[in-house]
Amino acid sequence: MAGEKSLFHIDQLAIDGAPIAIEDGTAQITGAARWENTVVPSGSGDDYTSRKRVPTTVTFKLQFGGNEQVDDFSFVSDSQVVCRDKVNGKRALMPRCSFASMGPIGAGSVDVTFNVLAPIQWL
Repeated sequence: MAGEKSLFHIDQLAIDGAPIAIEDGTAQITGAARWENTVVPSGSGDDYTSRKRVPTTVTFKLQFGGNEQVDDFSFVSDSQVVCRDKVNGKRALMPRCSFASMGPIGAGSVDVTFNVLAPIQWL
């Protein structure tokens, strides 16, 4: 199968089924495991781990052009976001996402971050 051993590379992103123009290679998901383990040093003997929840976010550089409005993104709430790798067909379906932040506008692509509020479904 072509692309079977390729790394997951997001080259398509859609919000509620509408494709979004993003700068290639800039979309990424952080906190996908939704947990993080840290070492808890012991006074003597073996150390231990502590498990805590971490937020999951999806960030990308939006190609902000004439068709986009800030409100199109800033009012996104409980929306479905899908990230897709065209080469191997793998998708990350994020069923509940809400707007988190938007970077400066006017110097090219705009940094946009969404909070992922439910576990990612890998398809």
